[in-house]
Amino acid sequence: MRHTLALVAALATGLATLAQPTIGIGDLPQAGTLYLRANAAPPLNVGDIDNAGADVTWNFSNLISLGDQETEYFPIEAASLTTQFVFSSADHFTAFELPDLGAELPIPISGATVYREFGNSAYKTIGIGLTTDLFDLPVTYDDEEELLPLPFTYGATLEGSSAFTLDLEGIFFYATDQVMDIEVDAWGTLLLPGGVYDCLRVKRTFSALDTVNVAAAGVGFTIPREGTVYEWYAPGEGMPVLSIQSFIDIPSVWQFKPGETNGVATGPGPAEWQVGPSPIQQGRRLCCPGLSGCDIIVSDALGREVFRGRPDGEGSSTSLSTEGWGTGVVVVTDVASGQSTRVVIR
Repeated sequence: MRHTLALVAALATGLATLAQPTIGIGDLPQAGTLYLRANAAPPLNVGDIDNAGADVTWNFSNLISLGDQETEYFPIEAASLTTQFVFSSADHFTAFELPDLGAELPIPISGATVYREFGNSAYKTIGIGLTTDLFDLPVTYDDEEELLPLPFTYGATLEGSSAFTLDLEGIFFYATDQVMDIEVDAWGTLLLPGGVYDCLRVKRTFSALDTVNVAAAGVGFTIPREGTVYEWYAPGEGMPVLSIQSFIDIPSVWQFKPGETNGVATGPGPAEWQVGPSPIQQGRRLCCPGLSGCDIIVSDALGREVFRGRPDGEGSSTSLSTEGWGTGVVVVTDVASGQSTRVVIR
């Protein structure tokens, strides 16, 4: 009997292993490929994020798109000759948006790119490139930034770090130093508005310190950063089909692969409310005939109230002014029933 139980357990373990999706280098971002992802509104319920382990199901089928974003990965041969020489081991590069440092840079920068390679033990960032009106400026990492362990399998872990310095003496200084704990902490099924995916999930916890000095402006400061990044990778999809960045324990930046017919929607809510349109231009009136005479609360994505009271008008003319609400997702809640719906303000 003991041998029978051991055999059953072994078979169960083997079947679970076989059920895991296989993610190879060819399933990660590829040069010469354009990927489409949607920026998403943070959902009301984020309880599925921390689910980890084997054969997990994550349901984010109610994500609301705030608009699509294209990311193209270029072969290293498409870079300038100087950059090709410096980053000769890179497999590809892609553009990124420079952060707002709170000070005007003394050199006009027209573009920024990040260079990555598939190493022996990790998929990693090896440097960045800055394009100015006068020259291309490749910046190598003193400590290359690990992103994913290779081979990419469930249970793999990696202690990552990164550091680089850009020092234009007497003009501009920027340095960053970062440490990361990276773990492929789960595999399972991910439900998105546009489809269902078998995924490996990566959890990356980071702590960083950026140092900035703009000599020409007499400005210098440091910026501490810490947070957690969750990424779901599926076979053949290149970029993550879902990524979430959490800062100060708030999952605030969401991006997912949209479906062919995915668009902006109001999200779940009582149909009789007829709250809309969504999206709506900031400052215009939001029609809500089903909330005539109701006490309601409108709050933004961080839970801050932007309105409390009753809508204007009666019956079919009931509406709310969105003046001063700002842009993004707001949640309209009926105080009496506790029911709510979401509206996108542009």
